[in-house]
Amino acid sequence: MPDQPQLDQSAPVVRRPLGPSPWIWMIVGCVLVAASGLVRVRQEQLFADASLSVKQSPFPLRDLPQVLGGHWEMIREEELEAETQQIAGCTDYMYRFYANSHTGVMLKVLVAFGPATQVFPHSPEICFPSQGYQATGKARRVNVPVKTSDVTPASESEPTATIPFRAMTFSRPEAGREEFIESHYSFWHDGRWDPDAKETKRKFQHRPAMFKVQVDRTITSRERESSQSPSEEFVAALVTELNQRIDEWINHPDPHVSE
Repeated sequence: MPDQPQLDQSAPVVRRPLGPSPWIWMIVGCVLVAASGLVRVRQEQLFADASLSVKQSPFPLRDLPQVLGGHWEMIREEELEAETQQIAGCTDYMYRFYANSHTGVMLKVLVAFGPATQVFPHSPEICFPSQGYQATGKARRVNVPVKTSDVTPASESEPTATIPFRAMTFSRPEAGREEFIESHYSFWHDGRWDPDAKETKRKFQHRPAMFKVQVDRTITSRERESSQSPSEEFVAALVTELNQRIDEWINHPDPHVSE
């Protein structure tokens, strides 16, 4: 019987690692890092593109009509100081005083456009107290009836939608008496009007374009108790006009606006 070969007990035993080679994990890690880098670059590009969209209003706000609702007429237009415009965060605005030719009621009107992250914080609840006013009474929600762009001649006089606004009253002592100001306001963002922007706030960075409408009126102490305000008739006419221009912008965007 031939001799069996003897195993060398002193020779080292080579143990191969179980599972995939660590080089594979290194390659996978590099691929993931590169992919995340591309995602960040893409996100930064999207944010850059979005920021361009608010450098200029899609339509000049000062082109809004000087007569609204048939009898609300502009009596003067004013410029915001550069510092005020910068604080307000708007890249375009319309700041006018309108008067009702039938009743003489006068309104101070601001329509502003700019990045949502800068325009939204400047609501009357913040701005009036900074000027020494205090909110009086409870804020109330006002559903303003407006006409939409698809109104037909047969239904021209009928409202076809409602837009939510917030109405608040502020007061402060002025020359030995109490001054009262009633303010109506709302914001347009991502296709919605909402004084709180609850449904769209998470999209402020990705879709930054925002419009703000604020209509103020000096009132008497007795008018504070009224459930309706002449401002609401004006707001309906203004927002109807503004909506038509916003719809035109959305449906037929101007490629030169962000250049």
